[in-house]
Amino acid sequence: MYLDRLEFEKDPFQGFDPRCRIGAAVCLILLVLTLTNPFIGGAVMLGAAAPLLREKGDMRKLGMRLIPVNLFTLILWLTLPLNGLVVSAGGGGGISESLSQVLRYTFRINAAALLYMVFIIPLGIGGLANGLMKLKVPATLVSLLLLTYRYIFVLYRGIFVSVLSMRLRRPRQHILEQWRSYTAVFASTLVKALLRAQKIGTIMKVRGFTGVLPVTRVFIWKRQDTLFLGACIILSLSLWILEMVWNC
Repeated sequence: MYLDRLEFEKDPFQGFDPRCRIGAAVCLILLVLTLTNPFIGGAVMLGAAAPLLREKGDMRKLGMRLIPVNLFTLILWLTLPLNGLVVSAGGGGGISESLSQVLRYTFRINAAALLYMVFIIPLGIGGLANGLMKLKVPATLVSLLLLTYRYIFVLYRGIFVSVLSMRLRRPRQHILEQWRSYTAVFASTLVKALLRAQKIGTIMKVRGFTGVLPVTRVFIWKRQDTLFLGACIILSLSLWILEMVWNC
């Protein structure tokens, strides 16, 4: 999720209940993580990106979001020859079998990321936390998710400000000295984060925080939520059965 960065201009599922969106996302993501056919995976990817095709700005932002996602798949592609040697040594098909597996994982990762971006990210951390609590997810786990999400951006802001300040004030340095400076910045930021976390934890306990955040949103389940969630479940089962028949 992003704060004031790479936000979609229009939420394609804005009128649906957050619980419906979370349930649909979980159902479809579990489907794509179990798919083995790249054609079905590609069809799911196109279907997930279809609501964003109307806005050119959203497609550009979607591409920018997929860049860090595919950095992980890039590692798989770079190690493809080594994977082929391992597979062939184990009696498999060598490079061709390894290529098929990497292609399958690439489709799975991108399809799951697209579904997450379309269904979950526009909710924001507040909508996601409220939806999870209404779905009876353990409240302490939801509170931990919310506080962790917020603190990641606190750490990011601290490191960004420190690095920018260091670049503006430091004299000429060799590469080794620069890396030593960056190490000191990261170490000091982590120490300050630890001290701040302890301070905030103490303050919250003194004020009576029990680890459970209240639900701050009113939820109204509509007929369209039932129809949409049912359609997602039926679609998932249909694609799963189609893949089983295809593989047979």
